[in-house]
Formats: sequence, C-alpha cells, structure tokens
Amino acid sequence: MGNLVSGLVLFAQSAREGIDNLFVPEDDLEGRIGSVSINLVLYSAVGLIVLTVIASFIKDRQKKFKLPIFIAMATIMIGSISFLGAATIYLNASSDSGGPVHWHADFEIWACGNELELKNPYKFLSNKVGTSTLHEHNDRRVHLEGVVVDETNDASLGKFFHVIDGTVTGSALVVPLNDEGGIYEDETDGDGPSDLNASQLERFMLNTNDGRFARFINGQTCGDAPSEVQVYVYKYDEETDTYAQQKLAEPQNYTIAREPNVPPGDCIIVEFGPVNDQTDKLCEQYGIRDVDRCEQFGVLPHERSICQARQLNYPLTDPNSNLVEPSEEL
Repeated sequence: MGNLVSGLVLFAQSAREGIDNLFVPEDDLEGRIGSVSINLVLYSAVGLIVLTVIASFIKDRQKKFKLPIFIAMATIMIGSISFLGAATIYLNASSDSGGPVHWHADFEIWACGNELELKNPYKFLSNKVGTSTLHEHNDRRVHLEGVVVDETNDASLGKFFHVIDGTVTGSALVVPLNDEGGIYEDETDGDGPSDLNASQLERFMLNTNDGRFARFINGQTCGDAPSEVQVYVYKYDEETDTYAQQKLAEPQNYTIAREPNVPPGDCIIVEFGPVNDQTDKLCEQYGIRDVDRCEQFGVLPHERSICQARQLNYPLTDPNSNLVEPSEEL
C-alpha cells in the first residue's frame, strides 16, 4: 500500500511538471500539529507497553522499581494528554475559523464538452480523496472539515486540487481521473450527457500503472478550437433567492464560502474549452432549486415548490472574489 501511495504522489508531481506559476499551498499548521500528535501517541503507546511488560516481568522480585515504573507511566499519560489538550486549544485560538468548521462547495470539471470524473479513494479503508481536513468523497463536493488556520490558504480551490494530486490555475489544469475512463457517461442532471468523444480527450491523458490523469494547458485545442482553462463560481443570495455566476481571474486563490450547505455554498465549474465569459453548466443542487431549470434536473411537477431560485444575468458584488469583469478580454 505504501508503494502505491508513493507511486501516485510521484506521478502527480510529474503531471505538474512544465506548468508555469504552479500553485503550491503554504505549510499547514493543523497538519504539523496533527503529525506531531500522532507520533506522540504512538511513542507513548510503545512506552506504556514496554513499561507494562517490565512491570509484569519483575513482579514482586524488585519491589523498589515499582514506584519509579508507576511514576514513568503516569508521566507519559499525563504529558501526552496535556500536550494534546494544549495543542487543540492553541490551534483553535490561532485559527481564522475560531474552531472546527464543516464547509462545503459543489464542483464540476468539464473538458471539451465531457464531464471528468475524479479518481476514487485509493487508500486502504478510506472513503475520501485528499486529507482528513480537505477532501472529496466521490460526490463532486469539496469538504472542508476541521480547523481553518489560514483561510486564504486552507479554504482555497488551489489547495483542494493540490491535495487530490491535481492542480488548477488560470493557465493549467491537472485532474486525477477514475480508472474506468475518467468521464461521466450517465449524466443525470440538467447539464445533459457528456460528448463521449474519447479521441478528442486522448491527447490530454497520462496513463501509468499507478493512475490516470488529464492535463490541460492554455493554447491547446478542443477539436480545432483554441481553448483555455476557465473557472466560474455561482454564488447564492439567500435573502432574495437569487444566484449569479462569476468568472475567476486566479482560481487557485479563490476561497470557498463559509457555508455547510449547498446552496448557499458555492457551485464551482471548472472548464477547459473555447474562451467564454459565461458557462451553461450548473451544479445539481443549484439546478434543482432553479425555477426555470429544476425539471431538467429531475424535479417532478408536483415537487416544484422547492424551485424558487432565479439566476441573475449579472455577477453579484463581491470585492474579495478575485473576478474577471464580464467585458474583459482574456
């Protein structure tokens, strides 16, 4: 299993080679503390086992050693518990989120008219791709579950792609794919089916015994059309039940909304294709609430009471979202 994971990591690195302005997230305080905590627990467990064996071996033969062994065992347990408690308090106090959070954002990844399917969880007894804090459960949803120490880093789209062994910037996209072709063939939501033109995507594919990746760089073509990596985010206004899409100038730096549910959590559409100011793709959880499109997304006529959202034709105002103005030429 260790060789498999190492192979995937090494291959992911090779898939990113040659990409300009590659996004690499800053070191994670929560990850560092978590690593130290795990090592501390393991070493403490080993120490307690060794001391227990020694105590059992000497029994009544060396009574003078009983008290020192007991003190050593108590010191290990109290020290470990104290460190873990202090680390938890420090992490929560110093974090941007002020404690653990559970934020979500839905996403879809499209290339040349085909929706790409991320790789399935590959670690033993794991149901996620990514880290314990930032991951995906094979459900087209970003899960941020834990302490957000530095929101601009820990909640960024760039970090999410990095921890799943991919990358996304305004000029490049690397996607780790499902081994079963990497394309959603049975599309169930209102976006319609993928084109399933495998020959159009084959030149973007990287295949090894360790996994399958798709790699796209601005200037490559879908068919004969020059194409680029483009990322759009739909943001929801609960007060008016309206939402609008916005095109991101630097998608790797975009931080997902602080929302546990989608909507109002973000819908993020990543596309490689001809340049366009807008996308016609939409995440399912937005689509089933759209008053005009919900039936396309599977809502039955007698269930239309949930269809109350309306899409605006202009972007919502958000000075921190790092947007491309609609009139700006890319």
